[in-house]
Amino acid sequence: MILPESRSLSNHALLVVNISIIEEFTQDKRRIIIRNNKEEVKFVSELMSIIRNINTSNISSKGLLKEVVQEYTRTSNSIWYKFSKNVNITKCSKAWWNEECNANLNRYQFSKTIKN
Repeated sequence: MILPESRSLSNHALLVVNISIIEEFTQDKRRIIIRNNKEEVKFVSELMSIIRNINTSNISSKGLLKEVVQEYTRTSNSIWYKFSKNVNITKCSKAWWNEECNANLNRYQFSKTIKN
């Protein structure tokens, strides 16, 4: 909206903009593979094997290409679910948060002492 009653000597008027803010969905779980562990190594190894074994010699139409892509997607999703795990996203879901942090937080929550 333009507020003409707010015009000053310079002939400028205030503009008012209403921005509707809708409630945003925040995902509280996601699947991850922890970096630099055996699950990541196995996942990458199996995914590379799938990519190497894709038969591209008979892709002569869009339909055949779509089939190859769908098969790759299905197989790679299967491998992802095989090696990933569900984690809860919390205030402690930071890259630097580790098991020692969990232990210290649990110790503090149990004792409620400044020392912990």
